[in-house]
Amino acid sequence: MKRIQGIILSLTMITALAGCGSSSSTVSSEPASQSSASASSAVTETGSLPTEGKKIAYILNVASSDIFQMAVQGAQDTAKALGMTVDVYFTDTDNVKFQDFVNTCASQDYDAMFLSHGNQETAYDLVNMLTEKGIKVVCFDTKFVDAAGNDTSIDGVTQMFQDDQKMADLLLDYVCNTLYADKVANGEPVNVLKIWRGPGISPFDRRQETYKKYEDEGLINTLEVIAPSDPANAEASMAQVMASVIPKYPEGTIDAVWSCYDAYARGAYTAITEANRTDFPLVSVDISNQDINYMMDGTNVWKACATVDFTTVGEQGIRLLAMKLAGEDTEAVYNLTPSLVTADELEPGATVLTLKDIIPGYGVNNDHISDWMKPYISEK
Repeated sequence: MKRIQGIILSLTMITALAGCGSSSSTVSSEPASQSSASASSAVTETGSLPTEGKKIAYILNVASSDIFQMAVQGAQDTAKALGMTVDVYFTDTDNVKFQDFVNTCASQDYDAMFLSHGNQETAYDLVNMLTEKGIKVVCFDTKFVDAAGNDTSIDGVTQMFQDDQKMADLLLDYVCNTLYADKVANGEPVNVLKIWRGPGISPFDRRQETYKKYEDEGLINTLEVIAPSDPANAEASMAQVMASVIPKYPEGTIDAVWSCYDAYARGAYTAITEANRTDFPLVSVDISNQDINYMMDGTNVWKACATVDFTTVGEQGIRLLAMKLAGEDTEAVYNLTPSLVTADELEPGATVLTLKDIIPGYGVNNDHISDWMKPYISEK
């Protein structure tokens, strides 16, 4: 009976994976595999690649959104160029589902895995399991914590992050030295209402490191730290929290709102504009098309975002895996360089896809292009 139950469970997981992979036309594993197979055939006729025919599973423990669709597209395009197939699965922040998908893919002949936003309580054991099977791994925004609770690394695995400290710095420098340069020059701290959730959330914790430096240097004064009351419903609950906080601060007492994450900022923005409190600006880490719309809507509230072009997340993850599959050494930690996007730089009709044409240096990343890749991957 146990054996029969085990067979049924395996079949159920395989069915779930197939369903997830084909849930959206832009992330379907079938179209990605077909396009990559064509590239592989072309490579066979013109020469061999060390990555030819390799299979990659890209598992994202996030909900599909503008920026993660960009990451998927970057991964698919890069895999296709290098003759590989890439199958994409979203697990919608469900940590149990994420673990199940990783475990199931580990038994399905994948040569490599690109794992995004694995939770730190289980990521270390999961990734160790994969490496013991000989599967190459790159992780994005995934922290490894050992049984003793210490930050650690895993041999042969690259942990990729946005440069979270730099994103926080870009925003706080903009607030202090552009929006409130006169105040800082007079030795007065900028009064900041801080939106942050933690500790224990790896990217938010790294952003906090830089925030604390600005506090310690007396450049900013934190009025209060607020966060969504329901992280699973972040925007709506953040709007409620912000709506309850605003009345405590008369006009002129808040200089700026700094948000560690744009989903939280969108909720805060709703409350700010509904309360007609346009007397202070909002800045945030990360960006989306909705953020851009808010930045350009004429309220003059949402002033800036610090962000990475998420197309480069997919590109770099696949390039690093390609290097590993080719037997090349890669770094243990790799940080993607962010850009500051301000409202006054945006043009009518701007989207996350057109920022590269508006913001100097945005999306330019030529790292991890080995010599053997150069005929197949163009530098930007």
